[in-house]
Amino acid sequence: MAFRRILAIGDVHGYADKLRVLWKKIGFGDQQDMLVFLGDYVDRGEKPVEVLRFVREQVARYENVHALCGNHEAMMLAYLKEYGLGRTFLGHFDVWLMNGGKVTKKQLAALSAAEANELIAFVKARPLYHRVQHNGQSILFVHAGINPHRQKQTSNDLLWIREEFFEHYSGTELVVVGHTPTQSIGGLDMNRNTPLFLKNNIIACDTGSFLPDGRISCVDVARYLVLRAEGCKPTAEECASCCMQSV
Repeated sequence: MAFRRILAIGDVHGYADKLRVLWKKIGFGDQQDMLVFLGDYVDRGEKPVEVLRFVREQVARYENVHALCGNHEAMMLAYLKEYGLGRTFLGHFDVWLMNGGKVTKKQLAALSAAEANELIAFVKARPLYHRVQHNGQSILFVHAGINPHRQKQTSNDLLWIREEFFEHYSGTELVVVGHTPTQSIGGLDMNRNTPLFLKNNIIACDTGSFLPDGRISCVDVARYLVLRAEGCKPTAEECASCCMQSV
């Protein structure tokens, strides 16, 4: 199917209100568009369960909406497998609780057992990547990135990799990622709250929803490829035209 828009939404981290503002701006059309949520729906923000409900609703409603697993979902599942929702244990998996998981765990525990189990099952079913071909270009959507030094990727690579991917990836496949806030790519700059279109075939979409002046961003990858196909590097203004953001 030839899509009008191929969209990617970066990390949400419990900011349901920002996500709803962005969704209205997108105006998604299932017969013309494809959209991939890049993971990290939970933790840090105040409404992680509401975000999970919203994302699950869009995946159920639209054939061409896909939602990936992020490292925060992976931490959540590891903790729940070990300890469940009943009590708080500190140990090997307390890394989730220390990275925003306390709010998510509290909200899940407040749900009926049936709804909590349904949301957890939804998270468990999330794939680690999604790949699509568009006008002869392969596009890989993945939460964190890929390890450029090995052909067979591990789940740890796809969920957690950072510097090694950004510094050494040089493939022909366009890789669209979240995970690493653009504020911290190429040196810390808290004013860098827009997606990055990197020269080594990477689009970074996590614009720090939980940071001061952070946003949730959506990138139109198809539009970017059209601009890039014209034979020159798109200008900053042209790249900006490929993006929509929450406020």
